[in-house]
Formats: sequence, C-alpha cells, structure tokens
Amino acid sequence: MAWASAFGLAAPSTAAAPLADADREPAAEPGAAAVDPGRRGEDGPGAASPKVLKVGQEKVDRLMDLIGEMVVAKNSLPYLAQRAETVFGQRELAREIKAQYTVINRIAEDMQHAIMQVRMLPVGAVFQRFGRLVRDISRKLGKEVNLVIEGEETEADKNVIEPLADPLIHILRNSLDHGIEMPQARRAAGKPAAGTIRIAAHQESDRVVIEISDDGAGIDAARVRDKAVERGLIPADRAATLSDHDAVQLIFLPGFSTAEQISDLSGRGVGMDVVRNAVERINGSVELSSVHGRGTTLRLSLPLSMAVTNVMVIESAGRRFGVPMDLIVETVRVHGDDIHCFKQARTTVLRGRIVPLRALNELLALDTEPLKNADGEFAVLVVRLGTEAVGLLVDQFHGASDIILKPLEGVLAGLTGFAGTALMGDGGVLMVLNPKELLT
Repeated sequence: MAWASAFGLAAPSTAAAPLADADREPAAEPGAAAVDPGRRGEDGPGAASPKVLKVGQEKVDRLMDLIGEMVVAKNSLPYLAQRAETVFGQRELAREIKAQYTVINRIAEDMQHAIMQVRMLPVGAVFQRFGRLVRDISRKLGKEVNLVIEGEETEADKNVIEPLADPLIHILRNSLDHGIEMPQARRAAGKPAAGTIRIAAHQESDRVVIEISDDGAGIDAARVRDKAVERGLIPADRAATLSDHDAVQLIFLPGFSTAEQISDLSGRGVGMDVVRNAVERINGSVELSSVHGRGTTLRLSLPLSMAVTNVMVIESAGRRFGVPMDLIVETVRVHGDDIHCFKQARTTVLRGRIVPLRALNELLALDTEPLKNADGEFAVLVVRLGTEAVGLLVDQFHGASDIILKPLEGVLAGLTGFAGTALMGDGGVLMVLNPKELLT
C-alpha cells in the first residue's frame, strides 16, 4: 500500500513480540518527590528504599512559577550594576553587585534544576498505551507487526511528554496503514512476514530524542511529487528539481495525502503537518528520512523542559527581539562585498555553502535598511529551518539570556512570526520571534 500522510520508519535490527498494556509497569505519579534515601527497605538488611512524598501537581506548578519570577528578578542585577557605574559612578558597588549576581545565578539554576526533577516523567508514561494500539490496528488491517520499545526510562518535563501522545499515535497509525506491507507483499520482497516498528528514546545534551522507525515500504518520492503537484501544493517545475530526500518532506505540507480512499485511519487530508505543528508548539523539531522499499525513520527532538527558555537577544531598527537558541546555528559578520544579489534575493557563502539572506526589518515590515558596522560588515544570525540554514540580517547582537516565555494572548494570539513575550530584567518586554513562521 502506498505511503501517505505520515510515515513509516528504518528497519530495526531485532524483533520482539507485540506488547500489551498489561505487560508494562504503570508510570510513576507526577509530582512525587524522593525524601530520605537512606531508609532501609524490607527486602534485606542492605536494601535501600526511598520514601515517597505525594505532592499535588498545582503545588509543583506554583514552584515553577516562583522560580520563573526569580529568573526575571536575578536578570535585573546586571542592569542595576551597569546603572550604578554609569549613572552614579559607583564602580566598586557595581563590582559587588556583579559578584552577588554570580552567586544568585548559581543558586537559581540549582533550584530550577531541582524543581524540574520533580516534574520529570519517563517517556514510558506515553509509550505504555501503544502496545494495544498496534495490536488492534494490525489485526484490523490483517497485518503482522512487532513493536519494539527502547529507552522508556528516559525522562522529560511532563509538559513536554503529555502533548506528545496524540502526535505519536498519529505517527503509529500512519506507519501501520501505509508503512508496513501485507504479509504476502513482504514475503515477495524477501522480508519476514511480520513487520517491525521500533520506538526508541534517549537524551542528547539538554534535548530528548524520540525515533520511530519501521521496516516497511518506505516513501515513494516520485509518488509524493506527483500528488503534491496534483493537489496544487507545489509547482511542477519546482517539484522536478527536488531531490528524493527533499521530495519526501512534502508530506508535511497542509492537506497532503496519497490515500486513494477515505478510511477511519487515513485519507482525510489531516496529516503530518498536524504532527509537525504539535511538536513545534513545544519547541521541538521533526526530521524525516526514508528509503523506498526499506522503511522510514522519524526523529523528534524535544526540550527537556519548557519552564525556562534560552534566547539570543538581537537588535534591529532600534528594537530588541529574542530568538530561541536551539534554532541558531551561528552568529557571523559578513562584509557587504560578500553579499550577492540575484533577482531580489540575497545570498552569501558560509563554510563553503550558499546561505540565503533575509533582512529581519523586511520580514517585520519595518521600513529601515540593515545597518553596517564601521568595517562595512552586516550582523548575520544563521538559523536552522529543518535541514536548511537561512541568515537573518540584523543590526546587533546582545548575547544570550534566560527568559520565561509567555504565549501571546487576546487580540495578539493569532499574530504569526512570534513565539511569545518575556519580561526582561530592566523591566522591558522582549518579543520572541518564531523564525520558522517568519521565513516560510
């Protein structure tokens, strides 16, 4: 069966029997804090069994709100030190304030980390429901499917884990419907009659990575191109120039589907764009790779926590903006002579690669040209859009800062191009950009 509005994923090396919900241990309750780890257990004189204190979720959330306020308060100290020195001429006092800021910053970071640990949930809290889902759908479709789950103990903030349930279910349903072939088709292709879907989670630095893969039919890039053109989602001439890897990314376009018939599993025009949007709402990213006839792999990269966001503060047209650090590739200075124009499009070469350039003022409809420094150089913020890099022309960089990101509400809720707002230490409000919406 052709691959449609989701994906299947790359073949696992081992097979396992389908999982049932009863085979899995229940996840730990959120909001439980370990106390007195030295208490003796009943399993033996040398066994240690930590006490568990059950705490209401609203109390933990209140602690997170308080640590957020502390982050804003401690960020005001550098501004206070600068004012003490420049306005009142108190250089020694400014030095002491900066020294105290270092101490308070360390304590705030330790407190933030400790409170985050209380809110952590194992990803198995979401994975445990997939055994029955895979078993029921595969039986309904007449397919044989083994589910392999790895890294269930990997932890992340509950506000990151819980929104993943629906996107992951959508991924699995599409993988079962479009990725895994019927037993007779698999035998004809020299594969085992039973297909395998693997869900694996692990931590990379300050991110949680979840990979969903199968050894199914993969995605037919030619068929995806044809369907995208047929539905008017992309011009035919542009589709013809896409590589197979870029072509399969078209399944993320809104309304894309290759299903010929509408069923309760697919063909309704609600596909992978919904999954990508759900993941990006929690500051995550999605990468898709597929080999036709061998399988597909989907990689979700997610933040450990959404409580505090690290942003790069930039300036353009006399206004300050924030850009999430996890989207930034690098910051560079590019001489005006190294910027080339072709049909109103600006590009430059960085690390031997052509990078398109866009002026942030232009994207925000600000009638001001980007400023050069005394050496004739432009400030370029290189951001990552999927597998591509795009350079934003700005006026100045102001360094990184930890912020508490608040979503736009009221009449501003539908404003595109912005991820939210943050209160800065000097009392100003920082508008945080969403480069993906600005540049697409």
